[in-house]
Amino acid sequence: MTRPVEKIVIVGGGTAGWLSAAYLNRAFGEKVEITLVESARIPRIGVGEATVPTLRTTFRFLGMKEEEWMPRTNAAFKSAVRFNDWRTPRPGTERHTYYHPFFTVPEPPVPSFEQPFHKRFGRGVSLAHFWLKQQLAGDTRLPRTFGEAGMALQRLCELHKAPKPLPGTDAPDPGYRYAYHFDAALIAQYLRDLATGRGVRHVVADVGSVGLDQRGHIEKVVLDTGQELRGDLFLDCTGFRGLLINQTLQEPFVSAQDYLMCDSAVALPADHHPDGLRPYTTANARGDGWIWEIPLYEREGTGYVYSSRTTTPDQAEQHLRSFLGGRAHDVSGNHIKMRVGHNRRSWVNNCVAVGLSSCFVEPLESTTIALIEYQLALLVLHFPDSDLDERRTTRYNELMVSAFEDMRDFIIMHYHLTDRADTGFWQAVREAPIPDSLAEKLTEYAESIIVPDGSQLRLFETRSLWAVLSGLDFPFRKAPPSVELMNDDAAFEMFDRIDKEREIYGSSLPDHYEYLRTLHRSAGPG
Repeated sequence: MTRPVEKIVIVGGGTAGWLSAAYLNRAFGEKVEITLVESARIPRIGVGEATVPTLRTTFRFLGMKEEEWMPRTNAAFKSAVRFNDWRTPRPGTERHTYYHPFFTVPEPPVPSFEQPFHKRFGRGVSLAHFWLKQQLAGDTRLPRTFGEAGMALQRLCELHKAPKPLPGTDAPDPGYRYAYHFDAALIAQYLRDLATGRGVRHVVADVGSVGLDQRGHIEKVVLDTGQELRGDLFLDCTGFRGLLINQTLQEPFVSAQDYLMCDSAVALPADHHPDGLRPYTTANARGDGWIWEIPLYEREGTGYVYSSRTTTPDQAEQHLRSFLGGRAHDVSGNHIKMRVGHNRRSWVNNCVAVGLSSCFVEPLESTTIALIEYQLALLVLHFPDSDLDERRTTRYNELMVSAFEDMRDFIIMHYHLTDRADTGFWQAVREAPIPDSLAEKLTEYAESIIVPDGSQLRLFETRSLWAVLSGLDFPFRKAPPSVELMNDDAAFEMFDRIDKEREIYGSSLPDHYEYLRTLHRSAGPG
């Protein structure tokens, strides 16, 4: 007889495990018993310190308030990613830089540049199309990238502005989308306290063995203490080890290493950049990969993502320390071997792999935690009962593969559009194959056909594609023919509104550090 799932066992802690525990507990409450077991010996991987705006929705669902959790996790705001040196410098410039800002529709007092535009022309035409038309015509009145031309937030990032006004003030709120930087270990601890406070059971022990029933389903995990944990559904949150999904159930892993060369990283804490507390992630292209800089409230998280085919761990750490100079903390580097790709199936029998045990591209666009959020939302939507209907698991797995491949293509695009050939790494990047799906997308993008597919995961809006493509000097061939038949004055009016937005919020929004310092003071000690 079919019965509801009553017991969930989560193997592995960290962000994936504790976010899963808190999320499923919030969704199902006392109707489902959740137990999380984690080892005290296995270190957490901290590459997921930067996030995307979807996390704000997830944290609101969990009932988390910024004024409470941000001071406890060394958190700061993230409004964009700045890319340095991903192409050779443009004529007349010393270095190539561009931003991927988080786009949004602003609130009054600055009217939305999209709303009056759409009232005149309909939602099928974007302001980006007019920007492209002017660029192809050689019009120099607009900036060279759409991220700068179509979004005030880039300038506000350069001014180190927080994305919203100080609490308790009557300053206008632009309603910007933003994300977070935080300490991965501290956010896991916060989620642990949140989940256990709501009834999630926490067991600290090592898994000694995994027991299967006659169907090949997981029946129990046996701990080194001799305790047995039985469940109806098991979540594998053991990271790249894939203890349940790969080691126990023998589900094959599909590597993406042919397309993405970077397979290793070394991370170091560092002092803040001399420029101050920047409200964005920085991705600095280097000889054998790229270096991330993630500003937290009290320090920075930094790391070198590189290819083991062109450099060694010792060389990578030395290069990272040289890049940071005196900012690097005097601690050992955290070396990480990354498993790039996805499981053929992330849900097998009664086991669901979540986080790094399921799939991973690389941290270039901070998508790791966002993919965990997506997995958890899908799991609730496809949640089984005891019969474990294969149609649910099949659909779940199809959606996860589609999400991974779409994100994989987005990341590969950053490398594929480079013109660097100054090292063996960048020469190999330029010669690397790309998936047919990305080749087809780039062919469409060249004709300015950038339309979201509703069947796929889209962590970033189409305007993000415009920002990245234009930032990488993508060779667009033409704007949509419909734009040639429309009134340019209306579009330039919208760009003028964006200039006004820069002026208003450039003077009214607080400094990033000032906002966070106020947040910490209001939180009090501890």
